[in-house]
Amino acid sequence: MLKYFIVLCLTLNMTSSVFAGASTKLVDFMLSGSGVIELLGKYGISGGDAKLVESYMASSITALGSKKTLSKLELMDVLSKLPVTGQDASVRKELQVLLDKSEGDLKKEDVVKAINHMIYLANRHGKSVIITCAECVNENLAKNGFKFTVENIKNSSALQVMNNVIPNNPAELNTFISARMRRLGMGDYSKVTPEAVSPSEEKSLALFLGLAETGSTEQKALIASIKKLSTRNGTTNIIDPKNPQKFWKVVADDMSPQDMNGWTKTLNEVAARAEKDKVTSEEAFYRTMKDKAEGNESLMKQYETLKAKRCFFK
Repeated sequence: MLKYFIVLCLTLNMTSSVFAGASTKLVDFMLSGSGVIELLGKYGISGGDAKLVESYMASSITALGSKKTLSKLELMDVLSKLPVTGQDASVRKELQVLLDKSEGDLKKEDVVKAINHMIYLANRHGKSVIITCAECVNENLAKNGFKFTVENIKNSSALQVMNNVIPNNPAELNTFISARMRRLGMGDYSKVTPEAVSPSEEKSLALFLGLAETGSTEQKALIASIKKLSTRNGTTNIIDPKNPQKFWKVVADDMSPQDMNGWTKTLNEVAARAEKDKVTSEEAFYRTMKDKAEGNESLMKQYETLKAKRCFFK
């Protein structure tokens, strides 16, 4: 026990000696996995949650810099050269200011905001990063102010689309989405507002549209079920303000073929329910889920949580 205590103290001292100091900036912590964990620990975020955030930062840095490790100067140079406009430009400027903050001036909200901004910019301008809503994936992180989680995609079809088909430039991404929706008969993206599809969701939508043509058999079947759910009176609109749903985001989950088949079956049932009951996709989904949960206390609690969060309808 004494030996363990001594080793632990030495480790803590070594860690603090690396990052402590009057000249230490937020960027110094962000570029090191142990630095991220140390900083989060100061604000009560530790264990598995801290490790998750560390992995999100590592993925974001790799996506932006095209390599696993960057120096301080390299990261700041990468950020300064991003082709940002509008909201993205504001996010970058705020991030640059935060990264230059000295350790003694940092607050928890500064750290959380900087991490959110890094993940956001990596999703918008980097390769192979898809983000999802933290609230629907990790409640603890959401309670601490984190907006996004990073999906670790391993599916070969999805990776091929992410790396070789989807543009990294936001303007080109918007053009890609518009052209694919038109070609696939899935609606008119020029009429879609940021309230319906936020900038942070566009890459997930682009992945959905890319997989509609080049995905696996299971992925194409899942996409067909979402298209069916989005069809009213013979017209398909996957982003319909009168029948809103975001099931296209599920393709960003790294699912097994079996899980995809399960989703496909369920969404086909939801589509049939919506048509039969003459209700929206959201109402049909919850009615279908409630029927499946009846008689099972655990499933009913999950259904109630799902309905409260409205993960696919906001």
